[in-house]
Amino acid sequence: MNRTGSDPIIHLAPLQGITNRIFRTAYDAHFSGIDAMMAPFLPAVDPVRLPLKRLKDLVPEACGTVPQILANDAACFLAVAAVLADLGYGEVNWNLGCPHPAVANKRRGSGLLPFPSLVERFLDGVCAKAGPRISVKLRLGRRDPGEILELMPVLNAFPLKRIILHPRVGVQMYRGGVDLDGFARAAAVCRHELMYNGDIKDPQTFRSLQARFPGVRGWMIGRWVVADPFLPAKIKGMAPAADPTSSIRAFHGDLYAAYRAALCGPAHVLDKMGEVWSLLGGSFPHCRKALGRIRHARTFDAYECAVREILGS
Repeated sequence: MNRTGSDPIIHLAPLQGITNRIFRTAYDAHFSGIDAMMAPFLPAVDPVRLPLKRLKDLVPEACGTVPQILANDAACFLAVAAVLADLGYGEVNWNLGCPHPAVANKRRGSGLLPFPSLVERFLDGVCAKAGPRISVKLRLGRRDPGEILELMPVLNAFPLKRIILHPRVGVQMYRGGVDLDGFARAAAVCRHELMYNGDIKDPQTFRSLQARFPGVRGWMIGRWVVADPFLPAKIKGMAPAADPTSSIRAFHGDLYAAYRAALCGPAHVLDKMGEVWSLLGGSFPHCRKALGRIRHARTFDAYECAVREILGS
């Protein structure tokens, strides 16, 4: 991955339904600049009940995957973490930031942020057991960005590997701007390695954030990497691709072929590819009509015809 000691550390954020193992493997084969990739979360349930396909998604890869667990029960978290440790993972991430109401209303994800005592009880149960190192991905709060300031002393008391902070509150989902003042207040009291996550959409935005937060080495980017697969390399000042469209064409070919091999029928395959194009299409704003045909394609022939119009033969 060609990182020097002075380079920023860039991780791929988990995007449910998009950044699965097929995507991560294809991305790693064709683009540079990512140092590790966080997988979409596993639910913390009895490991016997974990769908086999979810575990297959976490067979260790060359691209350096960090698995993530969504949990509010320490015993269930530890059971899934033990399975991941057996697969060879030395780090697992606790999802303390998922904003979706179906999750948060059950006091999981960002729904736990207003309850520092519950977070403390969870971490006390988890960190007391030997196993993979624990990192935490979270938001400023569920509804109030000040919740992070009440929670940070709890997080500081445990031997966490790192904290990844997305500076929005849960009820925002992904709407509105990020709260950089809120991130700064949290950073001032955080004793752990702190990673920034949120709306890094181009090198200019990254440089502005880097200038404001010079103590931050780690940066997590999600949807904007899918929209512009060259973004991490651009941020690190790597040599640009000689033929960017050719690189995207090769990436797309691997991704499409892998989905056709793994999934049954055009509906499932085209649904997955449509999710990718919903973001990747941002790199081709002049191809609106062809992108519309991708969204509405019901056959492989119709889909491939639209892709050829965008990427060439």
